[in-house]
Amino acid sequence: MNIKIIIVALLLLPASFCLAQDKFEISGQLSQAGKDMMVMLSYKNSEGKDTKDSALVKNGKFLISGTTAFGNKAYLTLMPVKKDTIRRVGQSDYQEFYLEKGMYKVTGTDSLAKASITGAQAQKDFLLWKSKSQALLAQFREITQRFTKVYYAKVKDTVTIKKIQAEARPVHAKIEAALDSFIFSHPDSYVALDLIASEKTAVIDPQVFGAYYNPLSKRVLASFTGQKLTAKFEKAKKISIGKTVDFTQTDDKGNEFKLSSLKGKYVLVDFWASWCVPCRAENPHLLKAYNQLKDKGFEIVGISLDETKAAWLNAVKHDGMPWIQVSDLKGFKSEIAVQYGISAIPQNFLIDPQGVIIAKNLRGEDVNEQLAKLIR
Repeated sequence: MNIKIIIVALLLLPASFCLAQDKFEISGQLSQAGKDMMVMLSYKNSEGKDTKDSALVKNGKFLISGTTAFGNKAYLTLMPVKKDTIRRVGQSDYQEFYLEKGMYKVTGTDSLAKASITGAQAQKDFLLWKSKSQALLAQFREITQRFTKVYYAKVKDTVTIKKIQAEARPVHAKIEAALDSFIFSHPDSYVALDLIASEKTAVIDPQVFGAYYNPLSKRVLASFTGQKLTAKFEKAKKISIGKTVDFTQTDDKGNEFKLSSLKGKYVLVDFWASWCVPCRAENPHLLKAYNQLKDKGFEIVGISLDETKAAWLNAVKHDGMPWIQVSDLKGFKSEIAVQYGISAIPQNFLIDPQGVIIAKNLRGEDVNEQLAKLIR
C-alpha cells in the first residue's frame, strides 16, 4: 500500500471521531392520515445544526432515520405533500419531543399532535415533566390570557388587574416548585438541562445558579446546550459580588468613557433600553436616588442596549436622566452585554470606590434607601 495513503488515512482518522454519530430511527403509524401526506422532522444533526428530514406516509406508516448528537428537542409535523394554501400556520399538526440515539415509535390515527411518541430516556423524561406540569401550565396560560385582555384594554380596570395578579401568584409558585423538583431530581437529564437553560438564565446570580448548575452530570454538560450554559455561567461570574470590573464605551456625546475613571466613587452600572418598559419604569426611582446621593460620591452609568441613537437619546431626554450614558448601539450584541452575559434587562450592579461589585439588581421605589445603606 502507498505510504502516502497510509499517512493521509492516519491523519484523517481522528477527525472521524470528533463528533458523536448517534443513530436514531423513528417508525410511525398514523392509520387514518389520508393520502398524499408526509411527516417532517425538525432536529439537530450530529454537528448541532438545525436540520430537516421528511418521509411519505404510505399505508398509514412512515420511517425516518439519521444521526444526531446528545439529546435535543425536536419536532414532528404532519403535512400535505402538496402545499395546502387553505391551511394556516396556526393549524399546523405537530408535536415536540426529545430526540437522541435509539429507536422511537409514533402511534396515532389522523393527527400527530395527538399521537403517542415513545423512545429513548430523554423522551421518557420529557413525558414525565409534561405529566407534572401540563395542568399547571394550562391554568397559568388561561390566567395570562385574561390578564392580557384586561391590561391592554382601552380603559384599565386596576381592581381586576390586581385580582388576576393575586390569582396568578400561587399558580406560578406551584410551577416553580414543580420545575425545581424535576431539575434537582434529574441531574443527568437533557430535559432538566434545557429547563435550566430556558427558565433559570434570564438573570444569573452565580451564588444562586450554582445550585442548579453544579449537580449536572458531565454527560449533559458536554452537549451543545450544556456548553452554551457553561459559557453563560462563566460570563455571569465576571459580574458577581466581589469581582472587579472595568470597561470602555462611547458616551452620548461621542467621547470615550472608561468606568475606572470614576474610581473613588460608588457607581451604579445600569443596563437598560428605550424600548424596555420595566427599565423605563425604574428611571424615576433611579433619578430620586441620584438626586439624593450624587453629593455623597455616587454616580450612575447607564448602558443602553438600543440599536438606534435617536431612540436612545430621546428616551434619555424624556426620562430626564442626568447621569452618564454610554452605548455602542448594538443591542444585546453590545460588547459589554456579550462580555458579561447580559441577555435580559433591566439589570444593574453597584461598585464601591475600589471598583468592586458590592450589590446587584437594586430596584423599586426604595432603591434610594437600598443604596444609602451601602454607601458609606
